[in-house]
Amino acid sequence: MAAAQRTGVTGMNTYLSTLRAAGVTLPADLSVQSAEPLTVRHRWVNGPVLLDYASVDPQRFVDAVAEIAQWVRTLDVADARIDTNLANFCVADNGVVLIDVLPPLMPSLRPKATNLFDVLFTALCFDTTVILDSLIGYAARALLRADIRLSISQREYLTRQIAQRVAEPVGQLPFPQSWFRARVTLALRALAGETEATRLQDFFTLTSVRTFRDLPEEERAHLIRRVDQMLKESSRP
Repeated sequence: MAAAQRTGVTGMNTYLSTLRAAGVTLPADLSVQSAEPLTVRHRWVNGPVLLDYASVDPQRFVDAVAEIAQWVRTLDVADARIDTNLANFCVADNGVVLIDVLPPLMPSLRPKATNLFDVLFTALCFDTTVILDSLIGYAARALLRADIRLSISQREYLTRQIAQRVAEPVGQLPFPQSWFRARVTLALRALAGETEATRLQDFFTLTSVRTFRDLPEEERAHLIRRVDQMLKESSRP
């Protein structure tokens, strides 16, 4: 995201203003300190990291994830996105707070994909459908890892936060949309006890973004074909 790092002080302030206008809660006294390198500073946020909060208060965790999902939907029409990694948020007294705003994710500066990892990573950064599916998928997995079983109403509430359902079966969606839709679908099924948690973990491992990044391009293409075949077979009646 080299282009995003070169937005400068003015561009970064515009990005932060866009986030605030969308209702995103940022740390107090957040300000841009320098442009080279792009640096921000803010007051320390007391409160646990959201990723670690699933086992502390599952309902508050789900509510926080739903709040983040609303931010993502609101930002869909703006020149700004947020990194929805659950480790980028803290649970504070006044709600969930986004503590990591670098690099600024601006669709107008979306880099051109030059390889298959770029295709995957830029979709995860800029495509609202993929961002929402990824967010809810990781949230469901965090609850499973904490050995939390939500009520039916809580699961339905979490399910409503994912991207609007597309007409095509997951096996017919293009890469990388198919990967993240399959991940969130399987995660929600595992959370409901409809599939084994080990199956979910195996699929998350297979489609890991970090693992995909480290593969040679030929192996990336092979993995895409493998996962695509798995999804097509699983969607058959």
